[in-house]
Formats: sequence, C-alpha cells, structure tokens
Amino acid sequence: MEQYNDERRISPQPSKRIGAINGRLSHIGPGDPIQPTVAENAFVQVIMMFRKTFIQDSVLMLDFHPCYPIWQHSILSDSAYLPFKRDLLQIEAQEHDPAHTLLQQCVPMQL
Repeated sequence: MEQYNDERRISPQPSKRIGAINGRLSHIGPGDPIQPTVAENAFVQVIMMFRKTFIQDSVLMLDFHPCYPIWQHSILSDSAYLPFKRDLLQIEAQEHDPAHTLLQQCVPMQL
C-alpha cells in the first residue's frame, strides 16, 4: 500500500487567515465574482466557534493532559493567552469555593 505524503504545511497563524476570510465574506458586494454560499458562511462561523471553544477549554485540558504535543503551540504561550488563562483559573477556583456556592443557593443569579 502506498503511503501519501503531503508536503503542504499548516499556516502557523490560522486565526489570521480565518479572520481575513470572515472579513472578506462580510464585505462582498453584488458585483464581486466570488459569491459565498450559505454553507460557506456557516462553515466559517462554525470554525470560529470551534476556535473560541478550544481556546477556552485548553486552560482546563492542559492540566488533565499536560504531555500532549498540542500544548507546545505558540498561541498557548502568547502574551494575550496567559492573562486569559489566569483569569479563567480564578473563575474556576471561585466556582468551587463553598462560600460562593452557598451564596448562589441563597441569591438567585440572573443571566
């Protein structure tokens, strides 16, 4: 069986590419030869949602699976990610604080 070797490389900054595609789709006029379909727009929105979800979940997953190679990606050591990680861990710790849990039971919180 022949093995397939793909020489293409994944862009190191896919979020910029997705953002550019998303920005381009929102500025397409009626005369533009590239007309996105509903499926294309929905696909880009799903990718953006997955990106946000992964970044949020990565904070907690990193503690459970620290040996995974994906944690070596540069986005997880970015200067914007580190304060986000710290804040999310503080929120997580606060949610498990018994005093906070008792307060939530006594005072209904509205979303």
